[in-house]
Amino acid sequence: MKRNKWVVMMTWLSVLALLLCLGGIVAVALGQTGKSTTTTTETKTDVKKASQFQVTGLGDSLTAGVGDTDGKGYVRRVIETLEKDGTNVTLSNLAISGARSNQLLAQLGQKEIGQQVTNADVIFLTIGGNDLFRGGAALENLNAAEIQKNETAYLNNLEKIYKRIRELNKDAVVYHLGLYNPFVDVKNRVELANIASKWNMDTENLASKFSRVVYVPTYDYFILNGKKYLSSDHFHPNGAGYQLFADRLNSVMTTDVAGDGK
Repeated sequence: MKRNKWVVMMTWLSVLALLLCLGGIVAVALGQTGKSTTTTTETKTDVKKASQFQVTGLGDSLTAGVGDTDGKGYVRRVIETLEKDGTNVTLSNLAISGARSNQLLAQLGQKEIGQQVTNADVIFLTIGGNDLFRGGAALENLNAAEIQKNETAYLNNLEKIYKRIRELNKDAVVYHLGLYNPFVDVKNRVELANIASKWNMDTENLASKFSRVVYVPTYDYFILNGKKYLSSDHFHPNGAGYQLFADRLNSVMTTDVAGDGK
């Protein structure tokens, strides 16, 4: 009899151990399933965030799109390409026609402007044309000392602009479009071309010293058949000229839009 009771007791203990083992297996399976669901949700969230793209425009009339009868400028044209690729783009274009480098620097000190820069994924920038050409005054006075003085001031301001942008946003790629010479049919066009080329070279050298600042040249478009790409004011690009700028930016951003920078 005692032996039978012992057998029965051992049998129940075995059944209980089996049930506990099965319970553990089920718990592990449920835990793995829950973990997998969380991972999937996080992945979808990351993809959603990655598809949202904030573009901020800074600088002068070129980023504002002055001269384009379609009202797009290069900024809107680039955005159209991004949107065709499925990117959800939000634009904050803060460019001001006629702005010089000192004025842009002051603008970046404003709280509201700083917030827009902080939120940006990409920043488009044009500045320096008004520092150099001074509303056409450069056509009348090509004094070397005066031009060098203006360039020194411009480069000092530009360095502070780059630094301020990096203080506000260390990750956004800054695409700085260089100068072109719109005065293709004036008597001192060669001198103006040389001056613009020097400013571009010095700007590119300065940009190379900053992380994620990409200098984008535009000068070459206006060397030949420059009038073809100028608006009726003979200073700003027309729609075709802005399209050239947009095409070049799209080409650069193809390899850099993910944020590789420099």
